[in-house]
Amino acid sequence: MGEYTVAAKLTKRKQYTIKDLLNDLKKIEATPSVLYNVGSELVYRELDWCQKTLGEDHNITSNLQDLQEFMMSGYEEQLVTGELWRVKDTPKAAINAFMRNQSEEFLKYPVGILSEQIHGILQKAAESRKHEKKQYRKMVKNVRKEIKDDKDNSNLWNKLRLVLWFTGKYNESSEAFKTAKQLGWTVESSTLVAI
Repeated sequence: MGEYTVAAKLTKRKQYTIKDLLNDLKKIEATPSVLYNVGSELVYRELDWCQKTLGEDHNITSNLQDLQEFMMSGYEEQLVTGELWRVKDTPKAAINAFMRNQSEEFLKYPVGILSEQIHGILQKAAESRKHEKKQYRKMVKNVRKEIKDDKDNSNLWNKLRLVLWFTGKYNESSEAFKTAKQLGWTVESSTLVAI
């Protein structure tokens, strides 16, 4: 993968809809930390504007609150609690699942923030994701060493699942989670509460 491959996939647009924004986030395989940053930099501003202009009870405001919740904590919670563990549970699939529950009206809603600013935030998110992958690749080796010393530790196997998932190795991640579950991993017994 070339240095700018991920960033090159992001089309500059004159106007972004919610659907455009989410589709671009799927292209960069946005993880919970990447979505958190985009949510705090972009969706929060749009939500604040809608609350002031459309009102708290407006459909778009309500949907933006749901999007904000998903980006700021819901997605991470799905990952930490083991909801996202199958091979097909990729970042793209998680965002698609969120989108499936949204109205067409909301998905077509034009974001009021300048398109140059949105594109810049998405470019920064793509760079962040690229950097994140490098960091997690290094962590995989360390976690595998930890497991060699403590093969029956379900929390270490779950940790391996997560670091592999962040590197995009969904098959290996799923297998690590199966091992964690066989060794007795449960959400309640997990030492991990956030990532």
